[in-house]
Amino acid sequence: MNIEFWFLLAGHTDEISRAFRNRSLLQENWMLISATIVIVMVWLTLYLWENMQLQRKANSDTPQGLFYDLCKTHRLSRTDISYLLKASAAHCEEQPAMVFIDPGILSSYVNQAGTDARYYELLEERLFQK
Repeated sequence: MNIEFWFLLAGHTDEISRAFRNRSLLQENWMLISATIVIVMVWLTLYLWENMQLQRKANSDTPQGLFYDLCKTHRLSRTDISYLLKASAAHCEEQPAMVFIDPGILSSYVNQAGTDARYYELLEERLFQK
């Protein structure tokens, strides 16, 4: 870094230390600190809840359980999962995990998807590394 920056910083160390020692700084910003903590806690709760739901679905010994287990293995988002469910419902309703085995299912659904066709193509590339 530039040496002038360090001299400038060194000249203001007393002001910086006074600002950190000032306890009224926390009292003035308690609302901001509280809101930040609440937002982080809500986000963490929702994140853990989503993972718990996905884990519960993946642990079930059904065709849907296999599907959700494969989704978890591939680290798919909720949006990805909903798109794959649409494609599998149209072609292999009784075994949704077939969408992970047969790339033809996604390929054929790309033609029917309309505006979402590009998303299905990207999803197909991601799952089958085409």
